[in-house]
Amino acid sequence: MPINDADYPDGQAGQGAKLGALGFDASGHRGGGIERPIVVTLPANAVLLRLYKPVLNKGDTPGDFGAWWFTPFEYRRICDYFGVDGSALIQGRSAGASALHGVLALLHEWYGGDPAQLSYINAVRLKAPLLASYGSGAPANTDGYGRTLKPVRLTGGTSARQVYIHKCWQYQAAMERLLPVNALTDSVLGAAQGAGTGIAAAPRLGFEA
Repeated sequence: MPINDADYPDGQAGQGAKLGALGFDASGHRGGGIERPIVVTLPANAVLLRLYKPVLNKGDTPGDFGAWWFTPFEYRRICDYFGVDGSALIQGRSAGASALHGVLALLHEWYGGDPAQLSYINAVRLKAPLLASYGSGAPANTDGYGRTLKPVRLTGGTSARQVYIHKCWQYQAAMERLLPVNALTDSVLGAAQGAGTGIAAAPRLGFEA
């Protein structure tokens, strides 16, 4: 049984998990999220990747175990679309101009041009099954919906598929780190083997098309 089934009663996302996956914040503003999330089971031994920046404010949730993740299969899909390896995906990262900024639809207004955005990467292997929301990323919206940024559409016409684990930081004991704490994105994705053979070559999950 998934260890976070309380967040997904009867296999469906509870209110908090549903609104979080859709990208709603506490004020009711939808900043982005997943277009049409479905609930999936992430099996034990599944590998997940997360890009993040340092925790900057007291009370922030752990950056390395935040709610938003993607799979190695999706990483390969992004690389294949651009016809490059991981090092090219992060060119221009500190200036907010990398391919990953476009794929993830990261609005400048969200991070104020902070060069630390996406500066760290976490890779984990699940020790136990987890329930999550999954689907293609939605357009990003500023507060007041003054500006919208659509994510890059990959092969097949869909944006990058994302994994949302509600209150993920509560379940980090069920995740085995595959990289050192606060591993630098530029070093990991910029290495000769991209994300590393053991990570990038992780098998496709059953729900991934």
